[in-house]
Amino acid sequence: MINIETKHDINWQNLCYTAYGDKPVTISPGLLQSVDQGRLQFLKLIEDGHSCYGVTTGLGQLIGVEFSESEKLELSKTILRARAAAIGKAVPKPVARAAMFIRLVNFLSALDGVSAKLCSFIIERLNDDFTPWIPEIGHGMAGDAIAHTHCFQTLVGEGFVLDKDGSKLSAHTALKQRRIKPYELATKEGAALLNGVAFTPAYALHAHRETTHTLQLATLVAAATIEAIAAPKDSVDNQLKSLTSETGTQITITILNQYLKASDIKPYKLQSPISVRVIPQVHGALTDALEALALRIDHCLRDFTDNPVMVLEDGRGRFISNGGFHNQHLVNQVEHVAIALSHVGALSERRLHRLLDPVQTGLTKQLANRPGLDAGLVVAHKATVDIVARLRMTAQPLSLLTSETSAGQEDYMSLAVPCIQRIFELCTLTRMLLAYELMTATVALDQRVESASTTVRRLHKLIRQQVAPLQQDRPPGPDAETIFEMMSLPIFDHLLATINPNRWP
Repeated sequence: MINIETKHDINWQNLCYTAYGDKPVTISPGLLQSVDQGRLQFLKLIEDGHSCYGVTTGLGQLIGVEFSESEKLELSKTILRARAAAIGKAVPKPVARAAMFIRLVNFLSALDGVSAKLCSFIIERLNDDFTPWIPEIGHGMAGDAIAHTHCFQTLVGEGFVLDKDGSKLSAHTALKQRRIKPYELATKEGAALLNGVAFTPAYALHAHRETTHTLQLATLVAAATIEAIAAPKDSVDNQLKSLTSETGTQITITILNQYLKASDIKPYKLQSPISVRVIPQVHGALTDALEALALRIDHCLRDFTDNPVMVLEDGRGRFISNGGFHNQHLVNQVEHVAIALSHVGALSERRLHRLLDPVQTGLTKQLANRPGLDAGLVVAHKATVDIVARLRMTAQPLSLLTSETSAGQEDYMSLAVPCIQRIFELCTLTRMLLAYELMTATVALDQRVESASTTVRRLHKLIRQQVAPLQQDRPPGPDAETIFEMMSLPIFDHLLATINPNRWP
């Protein structure tokens, strides 16, 4: 059970439980009462003649349009109809659930003008597994507005949700199946559901989780290569941790030492290639980038991001039009993660190339079992040249491609959603590179007489249970694909060291 006693209970841990688990959520009556008090203060401001964007006026370029009382009621519903413009397959279920949960951050502040009834309705839908269908493509509007429209129009019986089998189901039908009447929106509630920042931190949370797992895999594979290439352990010596201020580098050295325990492999050369020596620095940079992204997500769980915001001072209230919906800090950190992740992938390709060089390894040329008659794994490396090129292209800063809409009224879009989405593509490309590297490292380990570390031996055995030793040339693609698919299965998890145990309950 997740009990929300204050708005601060919408935190990282409870967000993870809501997104990825099935714990029921409750909100304290006192907190709901404060929301209704905020609602009364909002209505009082409207009655006193204060103009409010999206309530007494239209949105975007239509801000100059004023509404009658009956039109104000209709506006809340039309807002959640016309802006459902995205297409494509649905985002993962945890993202939609997290977005619903995060939207409560603003509502429970009692500064958004919504009712406690709306907050309770959202919680009830989370508890009965009512998950909106939010399409992936077409999120160019300011803030998270298009995603929020797809997400929250389902509360009024419009749009679609995920059925039990993951297919698309009419929201109206889903409510009817639960014997629930569509929610009746009050003034302001349509705009409140549309605005603010909830979907992007929800998506960023999922990207953080996926990237963390990719980094864990990358560090494990790097350890296998260190053993396969018979590299000196100098670059991961524990004494180096006291010589750097970078937490991520320290963490990576600790993890690599854990992976390399009980190794009998003697260094082939005095100094390994740079691509091996800088593993702690490159992987450590991604570790730190992920921690900084987590901090930005944490901020989204505390900050008010709707527009306008109702402020109360000296017993009087007013509305402030602001840009809190434009979370450039989060977007910039996503860009940082994209670049840091791409360096991890690119480094994998470079290590693979070194594994094929007998000058570096002391093993056969290109790891061929019968050099000359067999080509070994040189073609596997050539395949990764394609992948790493795609990786570098995908890592380019997408947020700089911002455009303008609404005749210039909305003239600087964050492009947060596509920025986050390409993190998943980068994870896939990086895992492909890691699959080729691991395939190559296991072949090199087959040629080693000395015994590798305990963890690397277990990893080698795991691979060899699915991929036969390379006795002579065969197509390397199927082997790499088998390893790539294995990386998504739980069979690897028992080998992976936890980077930050406090982040994923």
